[in-house]
Amino acid sequence: MRHVVPYSIAVVSFLLASCSGSVPMPSSDVSSGQAIMDLGNAMGQLRDENALLQADIDSLRGVVAYQDSIVRQLAAMSNLSMRPASAPFP
Repeated sequence: MRHVVPYSIAVVSFLLASCSGSVPMPSSDVSSGQAIMDLGNAMGQLRDENALLQADIDSLRGVVAYQDSIVRQLAAMSNLSMRPASAPFP
């Protein structure tokens, strides 16, 4: 019976030591969750910036097309020949 007590203490301490590493720390869960939230916010900002850039590109394409048509009209009125328009933007 004397050997059972030290043996059971050793088993209990071994189990506690082995389980202590497998329990996740709440602070690491919070920091991981915050990192995921920050990543989601950054992705949303990138989508917004991409949409603004695409709108700017579309606007510039419209301006270039308008200026091209004016230049072609002026060339036609001046009896100048111009090379054909290049392929449209993708």
